[in-house]
Amino acid sequence: MILHVEQPDSAYRHGQFADYVLLGSDGQPLAVVEAKRTSRDELVGKRQAADYASAIKTRFGINPFVFLTNGKEIQFWDLDRYPPRKIGGFYTRDDLERLRHQQRHAQPLQDVAINPSIAGRDYQNEAIRRVTEGIDAAKRRFLLVMATGTGKTRTTIALVDTLLRARRAQRVLFLADRRELVRQAMSEFKSYLPNESLARIENGETSGARIQFSTYPSMMRVYDRLSVGYYDLLIADESHRSIYQRYKAIFDHFDAIQLGLTATPTDYIDHNTFELFDCGDGAPSYYYSYEQAIEDGNLVNYRVLDAQTNFQLKGIQGDALPEPLQQMARDQGVELDELNFEGSDIEKGVVNQGTNDAMVREFMGKSRKDIRGLPHKAIIFAVSHAHAKRFYESFNRLYPELQRQGMAEIIDSHMERADATLDDFKYRSMPRVAISVDMLDTGIDVPPIRNLVFAKPIFSKVKFWQMIGRGTRPYTDRTTGEVKQDFLIIDHWKNFAWFKLKPDGEVDHPSEPLPVRLFRLRLEKWHLLHAQRENTQPVVDELQTMLAALPRQSIDVRPHWDELDALLQQWPAPSQAVQEHLGKTIAPLLRLAPLATLQGTFAPLMRYRIALPSTTVEIDLPDTITQRCWIIYGPTGEGAFAASYREQVEALVRRLADQLSELARLKKGEILSEGELERVSQTLNQADLFVTEDTLRKAFEAPAASLADFLRHILCQDAHLPNREERVNAAFDAFIAQHGYLRANQLNFLRAVKAAVMRHGRITRAALSEPPLSRIGRVEAIFPAQDIEELVDFANRLDAEAA
Repeated sequence: MILHVEQPDSAYRHGQFADYVLLGSDGQPLAVVEAKRTSRDELVGKRQAADYASAIKTRFGINPFVFLTNGKEIQFWDLDRYPPRKIGGFYTRDDLERLRHQQRHAQPLQDVAINPSIAGRDYQNEAIRRVTEGIDAAKRRFLLVMATGTGKTRTTIALVDTLLRARRAQRVLFLADRRELVRQAMSEFKSYLPNESLARIENGETSGARIQFSTYPSMMRVYDRLSVGYYDLLIADESHRSIYQRYKAIFDHFDAIQLGLTATPTDYIDHNTFELFDCGDGAPSYYYSYEQAIEDGNLVNYRVLDAQTNFQLKGIQGDALPEPLQQMARDQGVELDELNFEGSDIEKGVVNQGTNDAMVREFMGKSRKDIRGLPHKAIIFAVSHAHAKRFYESFNRLYPELQRQGMAEIIDSHMERADATLDDFKYRSMPRVAISVDMLDTGIDVPPIRNLVFAKPIFSKVKFWQMIGRGTRPYTDRTTGEVKQDFLIIDHWKNFAWFKLKPDGEVDHPSEPLPVRLFRLRLEKWHLLHAQRENTQPVVDELQTMLAALPRQSIDVRPHWDELDALLQQWPAPSQAVQEHLGKTIAPLLRLAPLATLQGTFAPLMRYRIALPSTTVEIDLPDTITQRCWIIYGPTGEGAFAASYREQVEALVRRLADQLSELARLKKGEILSEGELERVSQTLNQADLFVTEDTLRKAFEAPAASLADFLRHILCQDAHLPNREERVNAAFDAFIAQHGYLRANQLNFLRAVKAAVMRHGRITRAALSEPPLSRIGRVEAIFPAQDIEELVDFANRLDAEAA
């Protein structure tokens, strides 16, 4: 092909020959290949190839792709989107035509809304936007670190959906390290993207489906039969050291956008993994930690029971055993001088079934149980299949009546139809206990799990956190309504001590500074004096004096200037809300007060200081309940205790459900019109209970719930009254869904605003520019002016509705 290239230097004004021009199926140029000798650097022909590409664009109206090669190295250059990058081979014509289609028809990712029905949580949206904004900025490798149970797979599905709809990807590969994880991921993709073609790569067979799934070993068998440009997006689940060490060839071969997923805390991720996904600074593309997820209510915490057997602690030395145990050993044909083992040798150098029996009894005695006394769902992590089998035999021998129902089963790769047994464990009442070796350590999603047993030593930090992740998912029992608050880990091998973690959710309990305590005590005194109609002015003077002593230039005091000035000029009227606000927001500032200003208060009191007794005084005196919540509900002052009134109302509504068609329909989950709800309201608001929406709000302590909410709560088993936190979360999720174009930094700021609304209620425009919100960034640089006003209005309207 002769190309006329215009250059300032006359030596290059004439027609030139490109080394190679690759043509599409329509005969139009697709790519230019600029080839150099092996002894030369492949990049030296970059300008020359760019001139050829420019000439082709002038002649055909098409900007071709460019390959730069010296026979050993190949660089691929998509001039419209990316700088040159090294690749492992040449693209096929189909690959290039697919890329050309994307070039012509792709939409900017910032204009494509995220589907909230797939991933509707704020942190999931932020993770997706971190990736899409990076893609728009020409990045090609990303690492998402999200705690187990926070929805990595759903986040990934929503990202894939966004890229497909934006025509930035047409063929996707999802990799995982075990068949069960591949099967689970494929099932979730099918649920949320039912119209996409899905296929699993197994037994050396490839597929042309849009979204393909494979284990790493299966892909290692076929990857070299596929072109380097075969996939547009490659997703690596549980991306940690083993990927870099064993399967890096897959990532080097395919020239696709690459996304790594892991739940491993960033402190434990190998530096090679960060490098593989271009996170050279050790910071992932997005990080949502286990601690943050617990704080946000998206995961539950664990409690640890540290339990070692006698032989684990002392070992087994034949000559040190009591005589009865020595005789038992002899009876079993074991010489005493053969028994010389440390505790760490159990299940390695020595097997003692009595140790397994002790662990099973400990589990049955200490595990979290349901109302029938059966253990909640549990996983016992065993050392080997033989060890798992011994645990199973212990259950059979010690609890035959429960084993007859199939309470404990072995689920590992040695068992036939282990997938079917795992499905039973996930979805049926039995088995309750899965005894496993490696198969259930990672990636298995069973929210009802409330017990984990570490019956083996763990030396990998990655595996340790993956195993903990089996129990972190929130769960509510549909039958009983019981909410999973936390879960139990029985640690038989001191794994938490090995990793220097504090078990049982241990936290520090810092002492409260004396000025803060004094301010809160004076607030209580002020409130009590007002209730007794006594003079409160002396206490108010003391409180104002303490506030006047605060250092006004302190960075912590500065945001409260306006409120402090108002308090010093005019002390508010007493109320519970005012006392709570002053105690939570203003009192902590007193820790900053200069000590010299408070010496006059504390010095005279020191003479009365006495040492507290070191023992607890025990006494037995009769006591009675002196306060209950009383509800006034009738037109002539009829009243009842709230609990009693609730029971009567619930009985009435259930009785009427058999008589009123509206309530029968509501019970089936149908939505009632305003007129139908009004007829129900009139029926309820009659003697003897005079049920109204207002009295229900007081009786159920749900000030924002509607009549329909209360009726659903009473009639439908799976319905409950949303609390303030749930309403705020739901409202913010809806707000984000309505504004699907939000960028990652905007989503991050919104999460901080949500936390502020949770803590403080209403927010002002000025508060957006003050700590802690200002630490996220300048709100004016993050949002346009009209969006800032909309955000403030939304947050304050939400606070009023959720109060």
